[in-house]
Amino acid sequence: MTPRLLLLFAAAFAISCPGPVEEPPATLLRLVVDAESAAEATLVDYAATLEVPVRFSDGRRYGPDTPEALSVRVVEEDLGCAECYAVDGAGDSYVVRGDVPLGIQYGLTHVLEAVGFRFFHPERTHTPESMPLLSAEDAAAAGLDGSVITPAIATRGLHLHTLHPIEGFYAFWDATSGREQQAKNIIDWVIRQRGNMIQYPALNDVLAGGGTAQLWRNHTATLLTYAHQRGVRLGLGVQLFSAANLQQAFDLLDAFGEEDAMRDQMEERLEVLLTDLPFDHLSLSFGEFFGSEPAEFIEAVDLAWDAAQSVAPGIQMSSVIHVGEDLVVEYEGDELLYYFLVQFADAPILPSVHTVMYYNLFEEASGAYGHDEFREHRDFLFSRLQDGLPVAYFPESAYWVAFDNPVPTWLPLYVRSRWLDLSTIAERAEQLSLPGIDEHTLFSSGWEWGYWQQDVATMRAAHTVPADWRDSFRWMFAPFGDAGTALADAVIAVTETQHTHLIDGELGAYLGGRDGAMDAAEGLGIVAQPPRVDFEDVLALDAGGLQELQGTVSALATFAAELGVHSQTIADLGAPNRWFAEVRDGAEITALRAGFMADLYGATLLQAEGQSPTQALADADAALDAARAVVARRHADLHDGDSGLLTTPNDNATIYDFGYLQRADTLCYWERDRAKARNAILGTTDAVPGCALVVR
Repeated sequence: MTPRLLLLFAAAFAISCPGPVEEPPATLLRLVVDAESAAEATLVDYAATLEVPVRFSDGRRYGPDTPEALSVRVVEEDLGCAECYAVDGAGDSYVVRGDVPLGIQYGLTHVLEAVGFRFFHPERTHTPESMPLLSAEDAAAAGLDGSVITPAIATRGLHLHTLHPIEGFYAFWDATSGREQQAKNIIDWVIRQRGNMIQYPALNDVLAGGGTAQLWRNHTATLLTYAHQRGVRLGLGVQLFSAANLQQAFDLLDAFGEEDAMRDQMEERLEVLLTDLPFDHLSLSFGEFFGSEPAEFIEAVDLAWDAAQSVAPGIQMSSVIHVGEDLVVEYEGDELLYYFLVQFADAPILPSVHTVMYYNLFEEASGAYGHDEFREHRDFLFSRLQDGLPVAYFPESAYWVAFDNPVPTWLPLYVRSRWLDLSTIAERAEQLSLPGIDEHTLFSSGWEWGYWQQDVATMRAAHTVPADWRDSFRWMFAPFGDAGTALADAVIAVTETQHTHLIDGELGAYLGGRDGAMDAAEGLGIVAQPPRVDFEDVLALDAGGLQELQGTVSALATFAAELGVHSQTIADLGAPNRWFAEVRDGAEITALRAGFMADLYGATLLQAEGQSPTQALADADAALDAARAVVARRHADLHDGDSGLLTTPNDNATIYDFGYLQRADTLCYWERDRAKARNAILGTTDAVPGCALVVR
């Protein structure tokens, strides 16, 4: 027998993927079930959804009669810890031991990955054309030596930010989109990354009741049943105060008032979400940029807990410790950030420390939300650990709002930052003999343009932290042989260059995009993205300001040149499959973006110095033309298929009536920067695209 049988189970995790899929060989996976009925049911559920043949040891068969390739015996066993598993074997025969349902699923996934499967994206799985018969030595090196594998963190979640028009919104919240299967694929995909929880913000469209609300209830009930059968917990996010609700979030309280009235309103609204819908978790958030009086905040948090327990007794709750240096309040004689007030509530709510973008707890934050670094959040997290109190961490793998994938740029830097957080927290906790964090939930805002890489690497690292962040990319592309090794090396080089220039060099503001609302907000002192010099302000800079900007432009040009070298290295590898092609396009578009911005700001500086900006403007136009070609190529091969939901205007329950890649599709942020630069330099009055986030 050849190990191609493993192939078979890999497809179990790649069920019903719309769009083009790498076809698995027609070989048979033989599953030997030596377990109680619960484990058997879990495996039967997987087998029934496979698109490759599976045969159980009792003769039951799913799919056509084909030769066996790999035999996996599954044993339900208590290994002394929740969700632990162990795998032993080599060649064409393996034994998976673990608890039900997650331990055995993790173990089966581990076997498949060892022979070349990669569950890269919820809609697409890489299935190897041939699989090695692993020697005992190679199997042991892959962790198939019978050792018990224990999760590093108890709760390992993925937050799908459904307030944004991303894949998760259409799959989990928008019941009219007909994407139930996609939501189930996402649930299975999270399991493959060793996750055990999915949460997503609720939107307020269901408050109106009627047919839309009933569709949502039916859809949600189906997903809850499916997730729980698979062993995944589901949670909803709600916002506490409507006054801070800048999007279409589901909020609990219209205004602060009499205690009984506030509790009644919260219970009434929570009944809409939780009655007969057994969600496991409720995440409480407090908006951005606007706060309330500290005493009112604390009282409302405690009331929210009481209301939730009344409607859904025993439901777990967490709260988001957001960022925002402008929101400093005084409480009991101390100054602190507004969001930290939640620690003074009586309710046992898990505080979840948030960071934004690719910034982390231990390095520069470049002025994001007014922070030079997230020192307060780091200190709070470690103080909780030091005091033996529970705490969670809630970082991001994309920041959809005009910053990364809708520009578009490709930023594997996120993988490094998320690993740095996880590894450093674990290391310091061990040094101080402290317990680790209780929960790690990754804030996800879309998977196209290679952003699935961030989620795959980070969810896996929350389960087992790699020794080095580079190992994530080496593992990712290992099934592609020497070409995969070369691709991993190139992606690592891109990541190191991005770290040098975006975090150490603080150039993130110039690589990202901006829209009209951001410019207006900064005039009011509201800052989200790292600030940058606007084009129209360059000509008014004094000598010192011009010299400082010249240094920035020079660094941008160096950054672009280095990215260009790496991009060419990746292009030279060719595109033997869609994974290489996606990395190629991401590397190229990011190098073009850095060069485009260096050219535009360089042209503006030349004008300020009395020199001709003509060539620099022409270079910027050439970069824009090249970027259009890259976007057209990438958007013709999206994982999401040909629905157009992600790239075109569409009516939905968010405040954005377009998919999250619509601005990327039109390169609106590039066009906006070009128009502003040309108006400043040439004195023209070209229309400046607003690239507005909020259209309604």
